[in-house]
Amino acid sequence: MKKLIVICVAMTMSSLLIAQSGKPATTPVKNNAHLKVFNQALLAGDISTGIIALNYYISEQGASNPYADTLAMLYMQMGNFPQCYFWADKRLKENPADNGLLEMKGICLDKLQQPKEAIDIFDKLFGKTKNPYHAYKLMELQYSIKRLAECVATAMVAEKLQYKPEFVMSYNVGEQTGRTYLQAGVYNIHALALYDLDRKPEAKEYFQKALALDSNFVLARQNLDAMIAIENGGGKVNTNNQKTPVNPAIKQN
Repeated sequence: MKKLIVICVAMTMSSLLIAQSGKPATTPVKNNAHLKVFNQALLAGDISTGIIALNYYISEQGASNPYADTLAMLYMQMGNFPQCYFWADKRLKENPADNGLLEMKGICLDKLQQPKEAIDIFDKLFGKTKNPYHAYKLMELQYSIKRLAECVATAMVAEKLQYKPEFVMSYNVGEQTGRTYLQAGVYNIHALALYDLDRKPEAKEYFQKALALDSNFVLARQNLDAMIAIENGGGKVNTNNQKTPVNPAIKQN
């Protein structure tokens, strides 16, 4: 059975361990024992100990400091999404305009199987940033719950954004991981939404656009081959969303 396959980006912050004040979390601290432990753990790559140290520090100093943002990032890095959500949501009450916190909250909602709420977050975020990664994530979420017209509308806006060669993303094909340009990923999911809306000639065009950017983009190739096979009476398409989170893409804000 032929399949049209969805790709998924595992979105994360591009620069972890940076306090939201703009001061690196590794800045030397002379007097606070908890931050000394945190910095030492950071140098050793020991995120678990870093989380413990920051929890002690925040319990001492209160949550109204930028290290609470860093703690949220660390929880996300560890895949502890309920804890990341707790701190991102708490800090957003004090800093509602912070795009980094908003992004973390949206990612957590997606990971916690709350796509509608995640869509609201990324819709707001994309409206503020016009960031291609936020556009893709919004499209992915909209497609996942078959809000197809919205997905296509987002794609049309995303097409007008500026893409750089270093804007890339990862995807899974079975147990293997591939890498492609973010714009190719946008074209692929745009095509999937068009296909489900029975706009098949346009869908084929967008699969071809994805392959024009990256001829080695396996998923777009499989999708286009599936369409051709169906046109020739050789198969049946299954466009069920395949949520296969992968390692973080290289993120350029």
